[in-house]
Amino acid sequence: MTLEFENELGDIRTVDSKQYRSKTERIQPLVTGDLAPFFRLTGAPSNWQTSVYTQNTVERSTSLLDLVSARPLVVSFYCPCWGRYARPYLESLVQLNQGLLAAGAELVVFSNESPKVLERQMKGLEFRVAYDAESTVAQRFGVFSEDDPLWERVSGISEEAFTPALYIVGPGRRIAYHFLDENFDRPLDQDTIFNVVRDLNIAHYETH
Repeated sequence: MTLEFENELGDIRTVDSKQYRSKTERIQPLVTGDLAPFFRLTGAPSNWQTSVYTQNTVERSTSLLDLVSARPLVVSFYCPCWGRYARPYLESLVQLNQGLLAAGAELVVFSNESPKVLERQMKGLEFRVAYDAESTVAQRFGVFSEDDPLWERVSGISEEAFTPALYIVGPGRRIAYHFLDENFDRPLDQDTIFNVVRDLNIAHYETH
């Protein structure tokens, strides 16, 4: 939408509404050294959903604390609405997961699309995919905000999109490594990810 403003001399000036709208504070994604936010996954293993709190003790569930108590946890975010960036990123997660299994780590991917739909898009997803329907976990990690949407900064991206991100979480929920691709132009550094996982295993898991 275009707005028109008239000054005291009668001159008309047009301003695009996106340009004119008040600036909000940019979201600040979590980084290495921060504490990962608590989350719980509920439902069937093939159709996990996220919840920050749950009182449902009947439905099968697992939490962040459960996951990091046994091995390093790798958390990533994925959106089919990333356009051409989406499939290569998902393929890189599939490849990464094969190495993580051998390295003794677990991968959990949060998406704004249901796992059943993702499974139809790409067969053989052997890692946990959790449906972050209300973007609760993404917001807590700082990779999604309704007040600071990606589409205002990156063309061709829908307003529901998460920032491409990956975190390695160790004991005590401490983030040992973070990857952010806010400009959609960086590949995952798989060698670094494996090295961080190996160091966490040596320091915290293999000796206990």
